[in-house]
Amino acid sequence: MKVRIFDLAVKFAFLVVCAFLFFSCDFLLDMLDVEDPDEDSSFDISDIEYNAEFVQFNNLSFPKVMHYGADLGIFPKRARDWIINTAFSQERMEREFMRNSSLKAWWSDDNNSILFEASYTVAPGYVGAGTISKWGEAARWNGSSSIFDTYGEYAYYQTLRFKYEHSLFVENLLKNDSAFKEIIDFAKKLSSEIEYDWRNFSGYQGAPAIRTPGKTYEVCDGYARIVSERALELNSVSSVQRWTSVGHAWNVLKLTDGRTLYFDLTWFDNESIDAQTGKIIQTDDYGWENITFFEHLFRFSNIGYGSKVFHHNIGSFHSERVKN
Repeated sequence: MKVRIFDLAVKFAFLVVCAFLFFSCDFLLDMLDVEDPDEDSSFDISDIEYNAEFVQFNNLSFPKVMHYGADLGIFPKRARDWIINTAFSQERMEREFMRNSSLKAWWSDDNNSILFEASYTVAPGYVGAGTISKWGEAARWNGSSSIFDTYGEYAYYQTLRFKYEHSLFVENLLKNDSAFKEIIDFAKKLSSEIEYDWRNFSGYQGAPAIRTPGKTYEVCDGYARIVSERALELNSVSSVQRWTSVGHAWNVLKLTDGRTLYFDLTWFDNESIDAQTGKIIQTDDYGWENITFFEHLFRFSNIGYGSKVFHHNIGSFHSERVKN
C-alpha cells in the first residue's frame, strides 16, 4: 500500500512539473526574446502591434463649396461633382412638388463613405402640403471596401477621408515649405525619366509590359540607387540613406534643417500597368504617402505588390552617402 501511495505521489509530482513547464514556456520565451519554433514566423498584417498614433491633420483649409446648406468642401472633388451634378442636382432638388429643399452630408464612421439626407417641404396643392419629407438616405459615395481586409487597422490611411485631407496637407506644404517643394520637383523629374521594369519583376504575372521608348527601366532597387546617386545635388539634402527589406528598397533623406524625410520613389511614381494588355498607365496623382515626414504613415500606408507585407516597417538600414 505504501509503495502504491509512493508511486502515485511520484506521478502527481511529474504531472505538476510538466504543467509548469508547459504554461511557463511562452513566458520564458518572452523573457529570453527567443522565437517560438512552433509559431509561424512569416510576416502578416495581424502580426503588427499598434505602436503609434495615427497621423491626423489639424487646421486644414477646405474649399468653400455650399450646396443646399451642405458644406461639400470637406469631401473630394469627384464626390462633390457627383453630388452637385447627379445625385442631388438642382433638377432633383427643385422638383415642382418641393419647397425649401436642403441637404445634409457627412462622413461615415469608417471615414470611407459619404452619407446623405435631403429634405423638402411639400408644396401647396400636393398631398401632405406643408409637411416635411426626407429622401436620399440610400445615396452613398463609397470608397473601396477591400481596404479593410487588405490593410487591417491600417486601412485608416487608405480611406477616402484620409486620402483627401492628406492631399490638402501636401498642397499646403508645397506652397510653404521650399525644401519639400525642391525634393518633390526632383521626385517628379526622376519619375518622368524612369519606368518600372515589369519584365524583370518576378511578382508580375500579367501580359508582357509594353515599354515606353526613351525611359530608364528599373525595379525598386534601381530607383533607390538612382536616388542615392543624385539626391545630394539638392540644396536641401545633407545625406541620403538606402534602406532595404526582402523584396523592396527605398531611401531616407536627412535635410540640412535637421528634418528626416522618408522617400520611396518606386511607390511615389504615378505609374501602373494594365495586366491584361501590358500597357503602362499614368495615374492621375502620385503616392504622396511615400514621400513624407510622418514615419508612422510611411511605415503602414502601403503593402508590397501582391503581398501583405508592410515593407517600410520591416526594412533595415543599408548604406548612407553624406554631402561633403
